[in-house]
Amino acid sequence: MEANLSSSKKVRIGIYGGAFNPIHIGHLFVGKESIRLFNLDKVIFVPTGNPVFRKKDLLDKYIRAHLVEIAIEDETNFEISYFEINKEGPSYYIDTLRNFIKDGVEIYTIIGEDAFLKITLWKDFKEILSNSNFIVAKRLSDNFATIKEFTNENLNGFNKKIFTLDHPLFSVSSTLIRERLKTGLPISYLVPKPVENEIVRHGYYTKRSSFG
Repeated sequence: MEANLSSSKKVRIGIYGGAFNPIHIGHLFVGKESIRLFNLDKVIFVPTGNPVFRKKDLLDKYIRAHLVEIAIEDETNFEISYFEINKEGPSYYIDTLRNFIKDGVEIYTIIGEDAFLKITLWKDFKEILSNSNFIVAKRLSDNFATIKEFTNENLNGFNKKIFTLDHPLFSVSSTLIRERLKTGLPISYLVPKPVENEIVRHGYYTKRSSFG
């Protein structure tokens, strides 16, 4: 579905949540493409604090947030929010979304296909869909066929709020980076250089003490 880029006085912000375990070039590319294709004023990265669904090899939340911070520090249209990092209890997206809802603001939630396919399991997911557009970034090799089928079967009435974003870096993943680190393989060009330097310097993902 193509985005409606008609003129609007509202500020368009992208909320890009996720574990960012760690953040990589695919995340940054999707953020940039979202700004370009959907006329966003800025993208706010929101690292997950305490995931509702258990994640393997999850780096300490403050370390993950710091890596996001240094990854985006030179990008004028990127920001980081510590809302979920500093919040006690599970990180429910509905709480994050409510935090950003304001008059004059139009919200676009940026998310990968794999995560979007679980949206019906999210707390108050219909309220989320009612208050946000969704930019679903490519993760599967089926030309969004799975997303289209899932949306038609489960999200009837919200189709016009769900957009797709194709991009060439969909095969780059945090899992890939973690596995390379565990086996002693380099991660150069898969993550921003400052992030690579920080990970290697502290032995993140290779030392148990770095996990949350």
